[in-house]
Amino acid sequence: MGNARRGRFGWGIVAVAALAVLPPGCGGCSSKNDSFPPTLTFPSRADRLVLKLPNKPAQALNNVSERDKEIAALDSVGGMTADPATTPADSREALANFLKETFGTPAAPKDIAPSLKLTGAHLAEGSKLFRRHCLQCHNMAGDGRGPAGTTLPFPRDYRQGAFKFVTSGEGMKPRRADLLHTLHDGLKGTAMPAFSLLQEGERDLLAGYVIFLSIRGQVEFESLRAIIETQPNNPAAQLKAVVAEWEKAEAAPPVPSAPDDGGSESSAHQEAVRRGFKLFTAKADNSCISCHGDFGRKPVLRYDVWGTVAKPANFTEPTFKAGNRPEDVYARIRFGIAPVGMPAHPKYSEREVWDLVRFVMSAPYPVRLPPDVRAAVYPNP
Repeated sequence: MGNARRGRFGWGIVAVAALAVLPPGCGGCSSKNDSFPPTLTFPSRADRLVLKLPNKPAQALNNVSERDKEIAALDSVGGMTADPATTPADSREALANFLKETFGTPAAPKDIAPSLKLTGAHLAEGSKLFRRHCLQCHNMAGDGRGPAGTTLPFPRDYRQGAFKFVTSGEGMKPRRADLLHTLHDGLKGTAMPAFSLLQEGERDLLAGYVIFLSIRGQVEFESLRAIIETQPNNPAAQLKAVVAEWEKAEAAPPVPSAPDDGGSESSAHQEAVRRGFKLFTAKADNSCISCHGDFGRKPVLRYDVWGTVAKPANFTEPTFKAGNRPEDVYARIRFGIAPVGMPAHPKYSEREVWDLVRFVMSAPYPVRLPPDVRAAVYPNP
């Protein structure tokens, strides 16, 4: 479907070209101190809410230029979406007033969670950095619909509180450290660049502002859902619950350290790869091969929580989007990637998870695979 079918690495070139023509600041405007205009307010959500996804695989990747049309079309294939404009005007106005009073404006965000360093002072500085570095793709409200979003395949929309790459647990929010890792390294093979040249404190302020936008957006999303489904709606209670989810993520235990299996040529490492290969190819529910067909060369396309289409990774390619560290791969396997429907694997032992890590990280490199595994993954050398 046109540019939506570009290869794994093609979007980096598109991103550079798109961002190169965009001046810094508020969609093209700029100011000396990078602050948003003081009279500017966050817009109320106008795009459709995805309330239910189709329960069958997607047939094709998205066409970037048809985003809203394709999301609306989910209703015809077993999904459910809703237009916020169809909700009662008085309910929308009450929600808009709550959001403004609680969260403030882009130039003057309010304290919402000191326990998460989400204070007005921190957020105001994060807002300036977000305007300077992130607005072009992620837009003022964090909806992923910035000016560059017309040519890029859907920059992340924070407003449902859903994030793909977490180390905190199944279906949980990311830790601030997870967001900082993404900011520092970027997402390989995508248009999300690395911000490693920013100071560590600046990346921390940016991460905090992303959390702020996500909390605001999720409160709005869940409140609109309640109104549409004629359920009791209490935005203040929603806010308290969402903040608690972020606090829980920060308190989660760390990812365990990898076992010492020696180098890739050691017998212990080779046996771990073999065991991981057997788990990957097992004929069982939620087995890896059921979505990553032919080790990712023939993936099963899936709808994600944003109503767009996700493509499972190709493990014969050497770049993993969320990082090539063993702990990154461990977290994906153990905790899954909930927003795209990749299941968690809580029943696997620690050894089994690490065996899968060994196989997945070796799969792109035929020379690192035991001969029998290599012949299965690469039958036509």
